[in-house]
Formats: sequence, C-alpha cells, structure tokens
Amino acid sequence: MTESELWLCFRAFGGSRWERLMDRARAACLLDTAARGLAAGFTRATVFTPTPSAFAGCGDVELVPTDAGSPIGRIVAAAAVERDARVACYAGSGMPGMLAEDWRGLLELASLGKAAANNLFSTDFLAAPQAVLLAGMGGCEIDNEFGLAMRDQEGAAVEVLERSARTLLDIDTPADLAVLRLACEAGAMEIGPRLAAVLRDSAGELEGARGRLAAAFDVLTERERQFLTVGRVASGTWALLDRDTACRVRVIAEERGLRARTESGAAARSLLGLHAEAVGPAALAEALAEVADGTTFDTRPLMAHLGWRPSRADRFASDAGDVEEIEHAGLRELSGAVAVARAPIALGGHSLVSGGLLAGIDIAWGRKEKREGIGRG
Repeated sequence: MTESELWLCFRAFGGSRWERLMDRARAACLLDTAARGLAAGFTRATVFTPTPSAFAGCGDVELVPTDAGSPIGRIVAAAAVERDARVACYAGSGMPGMLAEDWRGLLELASLGKAAANNLFSTDFLAAPQAVLLAGMGGCEIDNEFGLAMRDQEGAAVEVLERSARTLLDIDTPADLAVLRLACEAGAMEIGPRLAAVLRDSAGELEGARGRLAAAFDVLTERERQFLTVGRVASGTWALLDRDTACRVRVIAEERGLRARTESGAAARSLLGLHAEAVGPAALAEALAEVADGTTFDTRPLMAHLGWRPSRADRFASDAGDVEEIEHAGLRELSGAVAVARAPIALGGHSLVSGGLLAGIDIAWGRKEKREGIGRG
C-alpha cells in the first residue's frame, strides 16, 4: 500500500465563550476528518498542535507537538522534510462536509501524480503526490496561500475540485456552525458524529444566527423575492447561485484576496464601506434590508475599509448576533441594527459567501420540501 498521510493542524483560540465554542467545534471536526480520511485509505492521520493534551486518548491519530507561535506554513514544510510519505494531504482543522468518498477521490488523484486543492486562491486543503512538494509552504503565513505556492513555487499543476458545499464549507466563525446546523436539519449535509454532538450541545447558543440564516436562505426558493450576497464572492459561486435558485439575485462582490492585498500594504476599498462612511453602520443595515428580502454579508472587507480592527471575540460575537458581547463601537452598532432589520441579514466571514452559500441553496430547497412537499422547481 502506498504510504499516504493526512495532516491536520489545531491551535486553540481560547478567550470568549464564542472562541471556546469554536475550539470545541474545530477539534471535533478535526477528529471526524481524521476518521473519514483513514476510512478512505490514508495510512496515517497526524495532528500537529501546541496542545496535544487536548486530543489525549484519540488513538487513531498521531500527535505531534508544535510551537504555538509557528506559522502554519513552517509546520507543514518541516513535516514535509522529515517524512517520506509518497502522498500527503494537508487538511487544516478538517472539513466538516467532506465524506470518506471525497477523501478517497483526493487520495486517488494524488496517487496518480496530481496535486489537488479545493480552492487555488483561498486553500483549505491541498493534496500532493509527494510530501516533499509541501516543503515549499514554509514562507506561507496562512494556509489560504498554499495552492498558489504549490503552483508558483513548486511548479506543480494544481487540479481544483468542483465547487460544492462539501469542498468549500470550512468552520471559520459561529455563522458557519449555524449553517451546518441548518444543513443537518434539512438533510443537506452529513457531518461527523463528534461535530454533530457539539452542534446539539450548542443549539441554544446558535439559535439567533440559525434563525436569521434560515429566514435569509428561505428567500432563495421564492420567485418574486430578492436575495443579496455581499463580500468576497467568487464568480463560480455567483453562477451556481443564479442557476440553482428561484429568486432574483443581487451580488456585491469585492476584495477577493483581501488578506493578501492588505498584508502587502494595499488599502482595502469597499463600496459598502464608502456608504457606511457616509451614512453610518445602522443606516447601512437599513439600506441592505431595503434592497433585498434576505442577505448574507461577509463583513471583513467592510471592516478592512473602515479601518476597524475588532478582536476575534468581537467578530465571533457579531457573527453569532450576540450584540451585548461586542466591545467595538462600530461593529456593535452594525450588529445591533442588523438584529432588528426588517429583513434577515446574516453576518459572517468568507465561508458564509462561499461554501456556506452553496450549502444555503440546498438548505433552502430542503426546508421547502419539508414544509410543502415540493421539490426543486
């Protein structure tokens, strides 16, 4: 059997209750992914983490301690140099919707000598036909850069998998947990047992975000209603949204590659940011509700444009709709206005307008079927 390794990485957020919830969910997803990867045929699953004690007793995974301050690229590059596996796949903290059959397909591609990723420009997982190819990731501060580094630095052709909720939905914020909860309720996605247990235990905490998302997604099946998605929306996602929904669709796509641009010194520029500067965050929320019956809003380009630097705790509280927990004045005003807007507006990060939006299409039709016994029209 070809030696093949699935590499997962975990670094706890800690701090606020929303950060702790995210830690529990990400750790659970990681272990579910390891189990699915091993079932798919990977010969070893390894977790690189500065807190290996968090996974004590998980006998199916190998635990490798890391320095809490090491960038993810350096961790992966070091593993690539030290190990001689023919095939290696980096999978972050796991992908909640990826089934054993998906990991098997990825393993087969790599075994045939092909590199593959879910997204070239914002990578969550990357498979390499030889582990040594991942040694070139050492200069990457974040895993989103891995796909381009593999192509541009290692000269490897990277096959990008078909866009779907399973390949693109990552767990980045509480909004993604709310999407997953809805997807499970609607029968739109099959997640692992450990993550499912976390979602059951946190159902009350996530109810506010879940309710806004459900109401926004329900618009997708209604022919005379309008749905708006805002933020780092890829053209492929936009195309699927236009093809697979019944409603009228509005898209404001801006600041793709936001993190790379701002880290290089470029200023973020957002159309909604300009509007917020003119009228204020509360009036911006009112305007969104005026033009659409439901909205998913990736707020990070707006924050970057406005020069807001809220803490992770504040960002997570905003995405969850926990207004009272937000310390940043501007984000608190925006989140409070969204909570009472006349139409549902769901806040989140990039995954909400990527894999989360694709999941939302399936969620909407699944909910409609359950309500009315009517399939996709």
